Amino acid sequence: MLVRDFMTSNPKTLKINDTLKDVVRLFYKYKIDVAPVLEQNNKLVGMVTRTNIIEAIVNEIPISSSIDSIMTQGVITISPDNTLEEAWQIPMNHLPVVDYDHRIVGMLNRQEFMKIFYSKMWKANNIIKNLMTLSYNGIIIVNYYGIIKEINEIAGCLIGVKPEEAKDKFIYDILPNSRLMNVIRMGETELNQSFEINGQTLSVNRAPICEGYKVVGAVAVLKDISQEVGITDQLIEKESSIQALECVFESMAQGIIVVGTDNVIKLVNNSYENVMGISREELIGRKADSAVENSRMHIVLKTGIAELAEFQGVKGRQVVVSRVPMFKEGRIIGAIGEAIFKDISEVGTILERGKTLLKVNSQGQDSSLKDSKQLITFESIIGRSRSIVSVKNLAAKAAITDATVLIQGESGTGKDLFAQAIHNGSNRCNKKLVAINCAAIPAELLETELFGYDEGAFTGAKKGGKKGKFEIAEGGTLFLDEIGDMPLSMQAKLLRVMQNKTFEHVGGEQVRYCDVRIIAATNKNLLELVEKKIFREDLYYRLNVICLNVPSLRERQEDIGELIDMLMPRMCHNLGILLKQFSPEALALLRSYNWPGNIRELINILEQIGATVSSVLITPKQLPSIVVEQQSSQRKKNGEGIVEDEGKNIQDVLHDTKGNKALAAKILGIHRSTLYEKMKKYNLK
Repeated sequence: MLVRDFMTSNPKTLKINDTLKDVVRLFYKYKIDVAPVLEQNNKLVGMVTRTNIIEAIVNEIPISSSIDSIMTQGVITISPDNTLEEAWQIPMNHLPVVDYDHRIVGMLNRQEFMKIFYSKMWKANNIIKNLMTLSYNGIIIVNYYGIIKEINEIAGCLIGVKPEEAKDKFIYDILPNSRLMNVIRMGETELNQSFEINGQTLSVNRAPICEGYKVVGAVAVLKDISQEVGITDQLIEKESSIQALECVFESMAQGIIVVGTDNVIKLVNNSYENVMGISREELIGRKADSAVENSRMHIVLKTGIAELAEFQGVKGRQVVVSRVPMFKEGRIIGAIGEAIFKDISEVGTILERGKTLLKVNSQGQDSSLKDSKQLITFESIIGRSRSIVSVKNLAAKAAITDATVLIQGESGTGKDLFAQAIHNGSNRCNKKLVAINCAAIPAELLETELFGYDEGAFTGAKKGGKKGKFEIAEGGTLFLDEIGDMPLSMQAKLLRVMQNKTFEHVGGEQVRYCDVRIIAATNKNLLELVEKKIFREDLYYRLNVICLNVPSLRERQEDIGELIDMLMPRMCHNLGILLKQFSPEALALLRSYNWPGNIRELINILEQIGATVSSVLITPKQLPSIVVEQQSSQRKKNGEGIVEDEGKNIQDVLHDTKGNKALAAKILGIHRSTLYEKMKKYNLK
């Protein structure tokens, strides 16, 4: 769905030489809250909002003043050919829609287009669900990355797999000979095809799923006429079982809500309608966070952490709720929410806990706790690739325990974000998260930083002594960053604290007890350091209870597009510039770059582009030279006679562009017909 389909065309506008009086008259006459400001050539130069008018009145600006003194300049705009998904990522309530000459063609109101968008989405989703349920054919739907998002019972029977086992799996893991990824790459429909599986020949139609001009997935329709009667009998039997389960579900006293991985409400029972005061028609098929006031089901889906006996405000009432993620084979497949009315005697314990929390909040928290509560959570860690999702799932499981965690990964991969997310997802989240960089503090000072010292311990010691990090983090979490750089002498002392839970101040004799969870991080291979006798083996095994290996950016290049989509709007907003868009060729180059500095390097490159490139569309020639030169040197190498590598180079570029031959030819610097000839020469598909 494109912006042009949802924008308000021919909006009311103002001229740059209009006065504040003209603005007030226009707003009053047409009952509007915002108006674009145009130059004499009808190009957009700014916007005036109701807030601008109020500020002008407060500042006693004369009503005859020109609007250029009050208007907002440097307005973020969007093209009518952008998708609604791209528009949604721009944090503005009113978006001017401009053509390539920067002339205004419409306005996009965030609230209005979201109502229409969700209405169409719910309708389309219900149609798809009904078609899959009622169809006598097998249906498989995959997203752009080949992940199976929907598969009905018939398809499962035809290919010999349970739908619940196939859902959210990569299509090639279920159907190695599937051509759905080819359909996504080429954007072309394949009709009346056939293939064999489990000794039977199936007829299949395949088609791309498009959102505007973008291919976002594909669908396959399978058919085996000889199996239709048997499948129908199985469905009738399953329907009977489902009806029995529905009777139990509807008879429960607790209010129950069930959502899928997309946070769309699948099921609610009668009790949930009564508890929440919301009809079933207003719930089914809608996102939980938009249908239910103060819902946190989407948070539970992302973190995988249960929330038990919590208060939820609904229509002026406080309802006691629990939210639990559903796992299957280590993957989240949805979440269940429970809403209950309880009398005072039953909720006494919960109310006392609520009072305690309120008291703590009213007294204020330590600054380090406030920093950790800027709430870096697992949903803050961007990425949907297999490698990063696997690490996030393991980290979410680790968070709800008190186990020691070792985070390994290259510099710039976000190890500190995982440490914060684990702390904020643990039962220690109301205590402090204290971090110390073992590589940044001289060896002679590290002991006093960790354990503190008594008055008079050494020359220059503060009067009254000083607390160390272990005391400051009492009851919370201590994050030891760059643990691989800790001196051997300090490693022995750290091991003692981890074993005995006790320590002494430098220069002191009093034994002190500590209750601190340890999270350590390093960009070094600790096993190699152990072999070199630089790191203690016993400490390594103390730290390596749960090990998280954070992947480098080059290991999850499919996440680069999502990272750019999340980072670029914020950067452009902070710089006060128009939102930058990347051409497919530029994105392909960024995905093929090696990223030695990982996400930190990506952020730096995006900031460099935002600050130095004036055009809105970023093409390969506007990328930093370090990105372009890497690809150019590879092409040059292949062109200097290393013919045996030419086929591999073409295969790598085709992989990076997901089979887009036109884009691959541009990156390789050859004509498309030449690319086809070389593909035939090297037997590439």
